[in-house]
Amino acid sequence: MIAVCAAVISMLAVGSTLPPVMGVDGHSHRLLIEAHGKPVVVLFIAHDCPVCNIYAPEIGRIEAKYGRSLQIGLVYTEPRLTKVDARKHAKEFGVDRASLFLDPNSEFAAACGAHFTPEAVLFDSAGRKVYSGRIDDRFIALGRSRPAATTHDLTLALDAVLAHRPPKVASGPPVGCIIVLPTKK
Repeated sequence: MIAVCAAVISMLAVGSTLPPVMGVDGHSHRLLIEAHGKPVVVLFIAHDCPVCNIYAPEIGRIEAKYGRSLQIGLVYTEPRLTKVDARKHAKEFGVDRASLFLDPNSEFAAACGAHFTPEAVLFDSAGRKVYSGRIDDRFIALGRSRPAATTHDLTLALDAVLAHRPPKVASGPPVGCIIVLPTKK
């Protein structure tokens, strides 16, 4: 019982350091707190990023495989994307099982340390950031890709967290569209 209470207190402390993010449901959400002790993976995407759209089938597979074991959120980091357009994009690309969020000023992305779309940030069940990086190694650089991935960094990290092991660091940087982060005041 003491261990459970300590985990919840730890999660609340970490979760409270992340800013809320607006859901397409029109409500403000605190993802780590709302996960109620489940691991959380946040995928930063943009509807008009060609790399994100190429990754849509893989994101859909991740949603299908892991959606019951952890919380999955897709965060659109775009200044003018509407709730309606985010829902439409997610449905059109088959990634509408996850919770959808809007981060028009990229403040949530900055708080998570994300710099590209697509980029994944994974928090363990205690709310600790344990992985940040690419989905896999399909893209070598912008405009350079393999026919198929050979290393599935994110699924390896998800499997490790669900087995209560620390995940390995991504074996390479994410490749995609740059997230324009807010300037520090």
